[in-house]
Amino acid sequence: MRKPMMTQIVRRDAGFTLVELMIAIVVIVVGVLGISSTTATMIRNQDLTASRTDMAAIADNKFEQMRAAAVNNTPDVIQLAVGGSLTVDVANYNDTVTERGKTYVRRWLVTAGVGGTRNVTLRIIPQAIGARAPASRDFVTLITL
Repeated sequence: MRKPMMTQIVRRDAGFTLVELMIAIVVIVVGVLGISSTTATMIRNQDLTASRTDMAAIADNKFEQMRAAAVNNTPDVIQLAVGGSLTVDVANYNDTVTERGKTYVRRWLVTAGVGGTRNVTLRIIPQAIGARAPASRDFVTLITL
């Protein structure tokens, strides 16, 4: 019987080649850049959402203050006299509020409503400047005197 001839087996060292390593690094860098840009966008959107939530809470607080003044007939009821402006500051129809380190200007316009009520339009204007500043928002309610 003949023994089969043993052929020489060429053995390669285990591991990665330089080209494979470079491709892997490029793929990882692209992935990390994508994640970082998504994170930055999410943070910006979260800041805008928090500001909008603060603006709604500030408006609600002012409306409740006006309702309490109307019910209790306190000196603050002057804020419910017909007048005011949403575009310029008018005495007794504007104030400034700070919420979570951000400053907002509140302006309100009061018009006569049906049956002794007042239509109140409140504009919240954020004082932040830049891309992270939300737009002004208007809130409307009806207050009974």
